[in-house]
Parts: sequence; structure tokens; C-alpha cells
Amino acid sequence: MGRHTRRPRRHLWRRLRWYAVAAALAVTVTQLRPADARFTAQTSNNGNTLYTGTVVLTGTAASGSQFFTATNVIPGSTALACVITTYTGSLPATVKMYIPPATGALGSYMVFRLQVGTGNNTDCSDFSSTSTLYNTTGMKDGTKTLDAFIAATGSWANGVGTWSATTGTSRTWKLEWIVQSNDAAQAQSITFTPRWEAQR
Repeated sequence: MGRHTRRPRRHLWRRLRWYAVAAALAVTVTQLRPADARFTAQTSNNGNTLYTGTVVLTGTAASGSQFFTATNVIPGSTALACVITTYTGSLPATVKMYIPPATGALGSYMVFRLQVGTGNNTDCSDFSSTSTLYNTTGMKDGTKTLDAFIAATGSWANGVGTWSATTGTSRTWKLEWIVQSNDAAQAQSITFTPRWEAQR
């Protein structure tokens, strides 16, 4: 039988020891690395506060919210009312007057006039006109009807009397109407809502 030559095991153990040393060094390097390495800096500015402004408009009329209420009117029947608008908002605003679409057909037979000015009495006893916003030709002009005014305005965008309102200021508006002598006006009615609107 031939003789088997055994390799010395010293080289194998020496190699295993080097592997063990290398593994230990790798673990050590991993443990020495910081988990979250960075530089930081901060600055701040405290107390920042914002407040919104307000747009507030009020109106005063002789009979409260309904300053035109009449029944059994006849040709030549007329009425007037003064509305005092006061602006109390904190922001400057633009105020316009308009009448949205109404209900009823009588507006076609009512001559209408709108003026703006000064005065403290809602019965217009101390009213002083500074401008006529609608119907400068007078109350006999049959073309200047309430329906025509409503058709021309109808919204804030088309409103009249543009007023640059500031806090604590007021403006007086005078509204007048007269029923025309027209048989077609019989048994007719109208319900309408004059509106003053402030926008900023």
C-alpha cells in the first residue's frame, strides 16, 4: 500500500486566524461609524399674526326694510324715500346701488328716479342732491321706468353711484316713483328689492 502524505494543519489554522482578525476589524469599523452624522443650525422669528379686515354696510329707511308699500295706487300716484347708508368696515370699499330682477309687471308703468346726496331724515325733508344717478330728464319721462333701471343694473358689476367708502362715512340716496296714466297698468303689481353692496 502506498503511503498517504498528510498536509500539515498549521497553515489551515493560520489562515482561519487571519479570517477571524479581519472579521473582527470589520465589526469594529462598523461600530465606530456615527448613526446620524451632520451639522445643524436654526433661526426663527416668533409672534407672526395676521388679521383679516371687515366690509360692513348698514342702511336706514323710514319704514325699516320695506320703504315702499302701497295698494290701490292710481295713475299719478307717487312716493319717495331716502335711504341713509353708513359704512363701518375697517377696509376701504366700493359701494354701488342696484335692483336685482323683480317680480311683477307694474315696473313697466312706473317712472323711476334715483339721486344721491346728503341728509339725515329718511323722509327726505332735508335731502340735498349732489348727483342724479338715473333719470335726469324728470318724472314725466316715460322711458325712464323702474323696469328699465332694473334691466340696466341688476348686479353690483352694473350698479350705479360708485362710492369709495371709508370707515364712518355715510351717503343718502333718494328714490322716487310715479305711476303712469296707462290702462295697461291696471291690476298689476311689482315686488322689488333695492340693494346697496360694498366690495373690497
